[in-house]
Amino acid sequence: MKDIKEMVEQCTTSLLKKKDFISAVEATIKLLDNGELRTAEKINNKWHANIWVKKAILLYFKLHSIKRMRYGYDYYDKIPLKKLDGSVRVVPIGSTVRYGSFLEPRVVVMAPSYINIGAYVGADTMIDSHVLIGSCAQIGKSVHISAGVIIGGVLEPPQATPVIIEDGCFIGGQSGIYEGVIVKRRAVISSGVIINQSTPIFDSTNGKIYYGVVPENAVVISGSLPKKTAFGEVQLAAAIIIKYRDEKTDSRTALEQALR
Repeated sequence: MKDIKEMVEQCTTSLLKKKDFISAVEATIKLLDNGELRTAEKINNKWHANIWVKKAILLYFKLHSIKRMRYGYDYYDKIPLKKLDGSVRVVPIGSTVRYGSFLEPRVVVMAPSYINIGAYVGADTMIDSHVLIGSCAQIGKSVHISAGVIIGGVLEPPQATPVIIEDGCFIGGQSGIYEGVIVKRRAVISSGVIINQSTPIFDSTNGKIYYGVVPENAVVISGSLPKKTAFGEVQLAAAIIIKYRDEKTDSRTALEQALR
């Protein structure tokens, strides 16, 4: 792993013509595809992005040209689809899981959905219909991602840390989490909430304002905060922590294991 990392870190577009550098890039993507490597990892309770892995993904795009692929229909792309085993359920028809992503056992992908390269999805997670899991996004175990949710990627525009949804979270329908926002364990994002790095996350229980991080067990709804300007007061879009999880929340967001 160390040798591969060093080769990728040293690699440039011109060096990508050399066999050793090509092999290092290909090996990195294969490790991602096997779940042996991740684009971000939690060390001492803090998430760290593996920048060199993201670089390898970008080099992989340069390494491959667009070609015709046949999966029942004709496609034209640089990256093939992922080969899945029987431990993951992908409902037909219309979902795409790209090579270089990884899904742990008992993940369910409803159709149509899209999981991009570098993404990691933990065991027992439900990806509902019309969901986009962006490049390098990290989704924890026993997460429910409801219909129409967008989890942003980091390749374009380039972001340092991917979006991270930790274990046990519930992401409501038509929500969007972007720009490397971290949603901590067992948080609940209600339907239609949009959060990026500049979205104020106002905690109505204590008056604190967070940016880029949703606290553990928080229950978040969409709302607004006032801002005074020279021309009067306006309301800015915000995410509001209305409360923290309780028994009532748990009963409403309980996962149905029979579906897994």
